[in-house]
Amino acid sequence: MKLLLKHILLPFVFLIFFSLPLYADNNKALLIGISQYSELDCLAYADEDVRTFAEILRNFGGYRSSDIRMLLNHEATKSRIKEEFYRTIELSEKKPIDHFIIMFAGHGVPSQIQQKRTNIFLAPSDASTSQNRFFYTGTHVNNETFIDRAWLARQLASVNAKSIILIIDSCYSGVRDFAVLFAENLGYEISLFGSSNDSLRGVAVVQKRGINGFLGKKIAFLASSREDQPAAEYAELQHGALSYCVFDHIREVREETDFDKKTDISVGGIFSDILDSFDNVRVQGRRLSEIHQPVLFPIPNFDRVKNMKFVSIQGTKRRIVEKGMIEIITKPRGAKVYVDGVNTGKYSNCTLELSEGKHIISLFLSETNYKHSVTVNIRAGYLQQKAMSLLGTLSVDSFWDKKGKLTIGPKLNVYLDEEYIGKTNKLRLDSIVAGTHVLKIELENVVKERQIEIRPLSPLLVKYTVIRKAVSKPKDEIEESVGDVMF
Repeated sequence: MKLLLKHILLPFVFLIFFSLPLYADNNKALLIGISQYSELDCLAYADEDVRTFAEILRNFGGYRSSDIRMLLNHEATKSRIKEEFYRTIELSEKKPIDHFIIMFAGHGVPSQIQQKRTNIFLAPSDASTSQNRFFYTGTHVNNETFIDRAWLARQLASVNAKSIILIIDSCYSGVRDFAVLFAENLGYEISLFGSSNDSLRGVAVVQKRGINGFLGKKIAFLASSREDQPAAEYAELQHGALSYCVFDHIREVREETDFDKKTDISVGGIFSDILDSFDNVRVQGRRLSEIHQPVLFPIPNFDRVKNMKFVSIQGTKRRIVEKGMIEIITKPRGAKVYVDGVNTGKYSNCTLELSEGKHIISLFLSETNYKHSVTVNIRAGYLQQKAMSLLGTLSVDSFWDKKGKLTIGPKLNVYLDEEYIGKTNKLRLDSIVAGTHVLKIELENVVKERQIEIRPLSPLLVKYTVIRKAVSKPKDEIEESVGDVMF
């Protein structure tokens, strides 16, 4: 038996935004988080990391909802990502952007494939790993279903923004070739790249001169790992490693700043704190820095970028503390409840007494590694209620592929987490607990399984295409041969 899997995951994402009242600068953000992939392994926290960053920017960073563009899971196809970049460039040509933040959390590609250099960089949700998608140009391996370095560098350089923050929380993200392409597209000539200076650990020294003098833009490209290192996400952190360290620093600044004031977090300041966190935070008994190291690429150089604003954060510290109550209700109940990153020791459904003002409440289902965060605004002396569903939907269909034409397929046996749940077609299961699950299908003793991610606001449809492949046999066996089943 031979098996070829072709599956299409088609979730639907509904985004709800909340606005802040006052906005001075023309700030923009494009945030891309992908946990559900069509062909690649799924990720547990990438989409939630982006959602959390959006919550921070909206509720504490002074960004309007309309200034944040967010693509989650299968919204983040290659075509949609390209559309969002083209849209941003067009808007910036009409009105220059003061501060542009781009975040990508998802899969990245190593700088070499089978000992050949590659131009492939980041994986959109519909990236294909089919063998016929890869081709070699003579200098680089390419795959047109991925985001390549040269294209991304051109788009970022075309954005008319005074300052740009690029955060990539993925494997192999600290690609020096990409940073060079980015700088060259900005009109810089490279005079020196790289440093062994211990005082600038993790900082790639990029000293450049403008062809026509200093061009004015300041760029901070923050990567979660070197180009030869995989990055990681951990249930212990409930985030990707880089995202966790970024959020933890922002939380500390927020709690140390008075609620009626704002504090500018600098690029140099947050990167220094990220390095400290990587050295001190332990997961699975090891320091984060033993697994991979974050990298900062400053353009035009570190001296000009280190004091650049990363984000301006509204404080939550109050001299006179008044409290209110909030009841957290989830379906199913039993999610661990965290407030501003601190474990309350309580589980939903529960009631919390919190200080007046905004707080980020996070819910964590340890059995499926699912995390969901939401910002609440506590009013002194009031009791409010927050109800959330932590259940999602899965549908599974199958089709025959007969000479390129699809028809209703055979009924496959379907298992979820080793439990038999029925047969295709039009199999639909509601009320699946959000998080990581193992989906397995079986036909004629042929079995395939993969990890999937269930999301409350992202119904998941998995389609299997079945191909009957003829098998070469002696003439006297031809009539009895039906061939191999492939998916």
